[in-house]
Amino acid sequence: MFWEQETGIYDIPRKDFVGPDGRIMGRPLLGALHTISLQSLSAQGVVLLGRFTGIANGRLNFADDVRENMQFGDETAAETRRHIDDYIARNCLDAPPAIDDPAETVAPRLPNPAILSLNPSEHDISTVIWCTGFEGDYSFVQVPGLVNAHRQPLEKEGLTDAPGIYFAGVDFSSTRKSGTIHSIAEEAERLVGHIAARR
Repeated sequence: MFWEQETGIYDIPRKDFVGPDGRIMGRPLLGALHTISLQSLSAQGVVLLGRFTGIANGRLNFADDVRENMQFGDETAAETRRHIDDYIARNCLDAPPAIDDPAETVAPRLPNPAILSLNPSEHDISTVIWCTGFEGDYSFVQVPGLVNAHRQPLEKEGLTDAPGIYFAGVDFSSTRKSGTIHSIAEEAERLVGHIAARR
């Protein structure tokens, strides 16, 4: 996180990382003391399944995309490292040389054949923890034109079309940093400045 902040990754404006379909890539998994990668989790005994696609006849169904998901994670990590290494070289910083991350070079242990469907009762699965990230539910905002069909704020950098109504702390509102603790001071200053200028 230090390098992402230092190199300006967190300051990339929203328009530069929103996909053509309007979707935003989720935040990466960040380990406190070591890298968390899908292949390192599999090497520790975690059974990796593809994207959940639904339930049919009491069976949980999954896409056959585990390898693609690992590749996407590896490519994203490599792109971030390249960005950081380029920053170090450009600024002639005295930093240790880059080394391969063991969490990303370990061979994955994947089910063969891939598990595309399973019956929870046949595998003694009694609990499912659904952790796919979170979005705020702004359906309590009853002012017309302030939330979209997905109950997410219609705002730009915290500002809305309704006088006196602002949103703070919304993920990816203006930059990659928006919605994290790193953005609090900037966001507060911007919104307070806008409010003061209108008085």
